[in-house]
Amino acid sequence: MTYDPFAGLEDDTPPSPLEALTSLLSSVKREYCPVRNSFVQRPQGSADRSSTLALFVRNRQERALDAILTTYALQPVLSEDDPLPLGAWANILSTRKPCEITTVSKTFRVLEEMKLVTRERRGNKTIITPLLEDGSGQTWSKPGLLQAESPNEIDGYFTIPHEYWTKGYIDRLRLPGKAMLLIMLKETQGRPPFEMAVERAQRWYGISERTAERGYAELNTEGLLDIHIQRQASPRLPKGVLRERYFRALRDPFSTVRRRELQLEARKQSTAPKGGK
Repeated sequence: MTYDPFAGLEDDTPPSPLEALTSLLSSVKREYCPVRNSFVQRPQGSADRSSTLALFVRNRQERALDAILTTYALQPVLSEDDPLPLGAWANILSTRKPCEITTVSKTFRVLEEMKLVTRERRGNKTIITPLLEDGSGQTWSKPGLLQAESPNEIDGYFTIPHEYWTKGYIDRLRLPGKAMLLIMLKETQGRPPFEMAVERAQRWYGISERTAERGYAELNTEGLLDIHIQRQASPRLPKGVLRERYFRALRDPFSTVRRRELQLEARKQSTAPKGGK
């Protein structure tokens, strides 16, 4: 029998978009993506509370929203020395429908115009570097650093569990659903209940009442919402009539408790002794 030194060496199958994205996310030491609150809403005291998220919604830039959130999620494994090729970006952004390299280039151009990323060509590489979430064009730093380490750390942050990508929510939710999910993630990072009448969406977040209604409906269809109706008395109502207040909370994998658990686990891993014991 002839000896074959290459026996057992088989060619790999190219990964699907979801497989490639899941593999990249698995390289991240934590199981969530931190995003500053200013991405969703400007701080209290601002003349206009709407922020970056509202621009994506108003301009119908869903793919650009997907791209910037994925950029934030992959920051721990991306670097200037080893950037992700545009062809790889095209693959991982094709989980719902095919995305060509030219589309990826246009998408990052949109983000560049929004002052959310910079693009730099070095030889045959394109380096994508995120900028601050509020669109100010300032240098991005990891959310959660002490203010002494990062002067941008003044308004807190929320977290997006990796299941948003790996379980297909990024594909099944449309722009209204994504917008309301991000709003609720921001508002329930500290405690679960969230109350917002849809008519306040424009003033608080810069999205229309119709968008908020559709967003709530999408989240409900996906089984992501718990809803509690509180009936409250008011001297401004007729006798025997109570005002209904709708409180909503996110279910797993986006619940407040689940996100706290992921952060706690990441904290334990970061402080664990190296080498096992």
